[in-house]
Amino acid sequence: MKRTSLVVLILAAAACSKKTANNYRNCLKLRLGMTQEDLLTIMGAPDETFPYVEGKSLPHLQGRTAYEWANPATMPGPNHVSVEDASGKVASVRCSDSVISASVFIEPPASR
Repeated sequence: MKRTSLVVLILAAAACSKKTANNYRNCLKLRLGMTQEDLLTIMGAPDETFPYVEGKSLPHLQGRTAYEWANPATMPGPNHVSVEDASGKVASVRCSDSVISASVFIEPPASR
C-alpha cells in the first residue's frame, strides 16, 4: 500500500513540475491584445488572480485583473499578465523577467 502511495505522489509531483516548466514557454506565445479566453487556453488556469482593489492595488492596474503562473525555481520570477476588465483583452505580459511589448509573436528557431 505504501509503495502505491509513493508512486502516486511521484507522478503527481512530476505532472506539476512539467506544467510549471511549460509555463514560461507558453507565456512566450502570448501577445498584447489577445482575448482573455485565448490567454487561458494557452496558459491554463492561473496560480494566482489579483483583481483591482481601490486603495490596495497599484494605480496603474485600475480597471485590470492580474494573473500569475509559477515558473521553475531556477527562474527569477513568475509569469504575470494583466487583462483589461472592460474589453477582456491582454494589456501587459511579463514572462519571468522578460516583458513582451510587441503584439506580434515570432516563433524562435528550433534548437539543435
